[in-house]
Amino acid sequence: MTRTTRFLLTTAALFVATTAYAASDYVILDLDGKQVKKSEVNTIWQGLFPQGEAPDFDTIEEPVRQNVLRGVISEYLLYDEAVKSGVDKKKEVEEKVEEARRKITVRHFLDDKTKNMVSNADVKAEYDRLVKEGRDKEEVRARHILVESEEKAKELKKKLDGGADFEALAKDNSTDPGSKAQGGDLGYFTEERMVPEFSKAAFATKKGEISEPVKSSFGWHVIKVEDRRKITIPTFNDVRESLQTRLSEKKLNDYVNRLVDQTDVKYFGSNGKEKDLTKVPDSSKE
Repeated sequence: MTRTTRFLLTTAALFVATTAYAASDYVILDLDGKQVKKSEVNTIWQGLFPQGEAPDFDTIEEPVRQNVLRGVISEYLLYDEAVKSGVDKKKEVEEKVEEARRKITVRHFLDDKTKNMVSNADVKAEYDRLVKEGRDKEEVRARHILVESEEKAKELKKKLDGGADFEALAKDNSTDPGSKAQGGDLGYFTEERMVPEFSKAAFATKKGEISEPVKSSFGWHVIKVEDRRKITIPTFNDVRESLQTRLSEKKLNDYVNRLVDQTDVKYFGSNGKEKDLTKVPDSSKE
């Protein structure tokens, strides 16, 4: 997913009201004849917590419920006062309202667009493809020591050849903060998960052996392969949901990119001169 699409999805979601309580909705407040539905209160309540972490509004203690309701009442009354003052007609307010309207509209459009974008057959075909790709694939478990220079890497390799403990040397010398404390342990990984130079060296090294120093964009590595094994292929049911999400995001991303690429967009720098807008490859053609 591109940054543009992710931005649309993330920002639009902030303005979407929940429908979880639609079936049992009722009027919970009446403010001089203006009715406030329970679903509106639920939306405000859930917005006070990280997504999915709000307790059911009906389960909280009555004093807390009433505090929340007083907040809702205050917001409605303040809105009425703001409209009376004419602040809603200010240009900056109208612009923000239009921005919110646009985001809500886009969010609902994307929801509708993605409903039937990926079929069960599409998901199953993607799973079958991954199974076929992974059937004979191997993964290795390796440790590494990352240093800045070839000279240092060669020095460490010489010590290892002389019987030095790999884990101890990694803890004392490696500049990789993610694996240093674990003695350089990277766990199991498939070939595509690492940068090409590293993967080529790791997968060319036998179990229990230590590679010659190898250079990557991160620096110089000395690699020890701890284990090799065929990858475990998960069941279709285990990955169905994640595949559905991934395929939907991919198709939606391609759709958005095509819209951008098919539009006559002019891109300018701060000096007023036109610049090239790089096109994103359509992954559906890969």
